[in-house]
Amino acid sequence: MVDTIHVYIGQSIRGVIQKGTIYPGTRAEVEAFLESAIQKYPRIKNLIVSGETLAADRISVNTPGTRLNTEYDRLVAEVKKRR
Repeated sequence: MVDTIHVYIGQSIRGVIQKGTIYPGTRAEVEAFLESAIQKYPRIKNLIVSGETLAADRISVNTPGTRLNTEYDRLVAEVKKRR
């Protein structure tokens, strides 16, 4: 039985991670599974949210000034800079 689920709510990054992907397991398990993606873009870790808080976090990521929105914007800038 799965303890919980987590969802990536950040920007899709081709060849690295897809927005809205659902990952079963504990946070530690999900972070271990996404280790290579997190090494490439460390901010990905901050945009993985629990299924329990997903609804509120989806609103927060689109609300200027929130922690999730700031992390999202910084990730977008980092991805653009690397292109």
